[in-house]
Amino acid sequence: MARLILVIIVALAAFCEVCCAAPGSDEEVRRRIVGYMKPKCGGNMTPGVVPRRSELIDRLGLGGDTNRLARILAELAQTNDAWYAEMAMKQLEKYATSEQLQFLYSCATNPAVGDKAVKAVLRIEGITSNSVDAAQRYFMLSNVEDRFDQSRTSICADLITMSNDGGVDINCRSNALEVAGQFSAGPYCNAYWLDVILINRDQSYRNSKRRLAALRSSAAYAAQWSFISNYVANAISELVAYPEANLPD
Repeated sequence: MARLILVIIVALAAFCEVCCAAPGSDEEVRRRIVGYMKPKCGGNMTPGVVPRRSELIDRLGLGGDTNRLARILAELAQTNDAWYAEMAMKQLEKYATSEQLQFLYSCATNPAVGDKAVKAVLRIEGITSNSVDAAQRYFMLSNVEDRFDQSRTSICADLITMSNDGGVDINCRSNALEVAGQFSAGPYCNAYWLDVILINRDQSYRNSKRRLAALRSSAAYAAQWSFISNYVANAISELVAYPEANLPD
């Protein structure tokens, strides 16, 4: 019981420090952001209970001033410390504003944080010639680690989904789908997930030479996982049986 009371007192003190303190200078806000992002070690955790971590903006007492938060995060994202630079970019994916667009564009070809930069651009701008170009430049990187393949596939899915929203310029939509299709034909995509999305978003894609080429291109990569490999092999067999020569583009 005594330990529980001590934990509650410490938690209340931390709450008051975060929520009752004045925002202070940019330097103070920066210090508190760094504290929020620093690596955490486990301890004093209740088994089976995963605590809900409050949002960064709520921890700083900025009154919802996302412009100020985004500006300071952009400064932190340019630090030489790889951990804090990546964590700052992760937060910018959520909080960046149009003021950070040029910085985000410059990060699109950074293998470590390009995915976060492009996702932030898409959130801010939607489907535009600039945002599609940023995505394409990220897709074209040849030195992205395999662990980021899921992120690139996710961005490709965003292009497809967002391009079908109302109000998107028809030329931008066409460009976005073309870029997504080119990526889906590359060796670094989740063939199953992306294929399902493309089929659902573009009915002409299901029985097309574009789809057959994309599936064939991803077959070697898909072979690493039995389920995806079987899906790709079965889909290729169905398309070839049409016969292949009669498939529309």
